Amino acid sequence: MALKDKDKTVLKTMIDDEISKIPGLVRNLRLPEFSSVFQIKDESEYVYGYTHGSIIGKFETYYFVAHGGKKPSGAEIDDIAKTIFKRTSEIRDAIIKSVGQ
Repeated sequence: MALKDKDKTVLKTMIDDEISKIPGLVRNLRLPEFSSVFQIKDESEYVYGYTHGSIIGKFETYYFVAHGGKKPSGAEIDDIAKTIFKRTSEIRDAIIKSVGQ
């Protein structure tokens, strides 16, 4: 069973929230105390991976497990991935804009 409309709406809101956090994430990564510890070679790819993982982690763990009391099914996981994939260019654009500053 694919995601219900209500679930998709929550996922889209979580994606929007994580996109809005990208500039702050980039600023924090550039702080001396973080940059020396993480030693990130490709800032854009790190931020994309972090953002993608954050969306999935929050949605699947917090929303599904905490509120729904279950793990998402295979079909729901596929729908989550497709929904995030459709927003990839928007996520990447936010990263490019933030990294370039």
